[in-house]
Amino acid sequence: MSIGIVGTGISGLHLALRLRQFGIDVTLYAAQDPDDIRSGPLLNLVTRFDSTREREKALGVTRWASGEYDNAWMHLSVEGPDGMSFRAQLPRPASSVDFRMYLATLLEEYQQRGGNAVRRGVADRAELARLAERHELVVVAAGRGALTDAFPRDAARSPYTSAPRRLAAGLFHGVRPPEPSGMTMHMVPGAGEVHAPTYHSFGGQLTGVLVEAVPGGPFAAVTDRNHRDDPEGFAQAVLELITTHTPTLRERVDEREFALARPVDLLQGAVVPVVRQGWARLSDDRYALAVGDAWIANDPLTAQGANLGSTLAFQLADVLREHDGPYDGTFCRTVSERLWATAQPIVDWTNMFVGPPPPQMGTLLAACAADQRMADAFVAHLDRPGAMWRHIRRPEHTDDFIARTLAVRSGV
Repeated sequence: MSIGIVGTGISGLHLALRLRQFGIDVTLYAAQDPDDIRSGPLLNLVTRFDSTREREKALGVTRWASGEYDNAWMHLSVEGPDGMSFRAQLPRPASSVDFRMYLATLLEEYQQRGGNAVRRGVADRAELARLAERHELVVVAAGRGALTDAFPRDAARSPYTSAPRRLAAGLFHGVRPPEPSGMTMHMVPGAGEVHAPTYHSFGGQLTGVLVEAVPGGPFAAVTDRNHRDDPEGFAQAVLELITTHTPTLRERVDEREFALARPVDLLQGAVVPVVRQGWARLSDDRYALAVGDAWIANDPLTAQGANLGSTLAFQLADVLREHDGPYDGTFCRTVSERLWATAQPIVDWTNMFVGPPPPQMGTLLAACAADQRMADAFVAHLDRPGAMWRHIRRPEHTDDFIARTLAVRSGV
């Protein structure tokens, strides 16, 4: 068996490392080498929950196992006249590490273990087809550029045709961690969200600030502002947004020190949530499977993208290890539907939360603010997205979740 993997995000690298453990012949096609990844612009602000960290242990990746990199608490607040807030400790700590450091280290780990890595960008479907002649199956894990055109949008699973949020993310000095240290999320009705996790990057511990702006709302100006021409003005605009809309976050900011860590530590843009067809026929007898962002692009609001990418990589690795037969259209369709059973709850949850707030969201957050038992249950479910979706998909499910949680934890 020979598998080609295109892309060096978390899906591609976890899949490549896992297949190496299984003794499967893998070639990883990387558009960048580790130094390129490290020196590039900010990729995202990823929080890896415990399930993903456990998969890292299974891979033998222990670089970030130390408690130094832990984010053990989640603080959530809804701002405004009818605001509410709560905090809870995750059952096991998450980790927030600069993804440039993370991906570069995983690529080096793969190479040090004897993995075959080819420095080659794959730009389009025609080039992908030529590459596929070298392998029994190609897995595409690169979610940007024209290559994704090989996997058309699945309209039935993609309710958005435009981005429900505009994004600006940066790593900043001058923000104290919350007490207890961890992640914070500030929801501003009608405007968007501001996330501020404690983050570990090249300069040590920083604060990641992610502004998710409702298009046309009061946050939108920051997400569209050109920071390169006026970095100080950009930082000042972010500070003004925080001051006006998220007062509890403002209390942690030292305005004399508040600044972007480096010009390269910023990301602006938008994500159109999309599910693409999970496989493509490249020639009469060659096919490609899509995983990660090549298949599913989620808004970062629920912090599930990288964690889902890792989950699906491990599931696909198990399928490839067990499969004994052709890698034809039937195989690809069957695998894609099997993986979709895992992905669907996460996609639906995220799509719900970036849309107009459903009534059960207010009910659930109010219950969390009113009772620590509910806050604990909600935060615990951040690493149980399938269960989370079952509890929030309809108002009556949320009511039942609240009632059962309080009853069980009261000993009723």
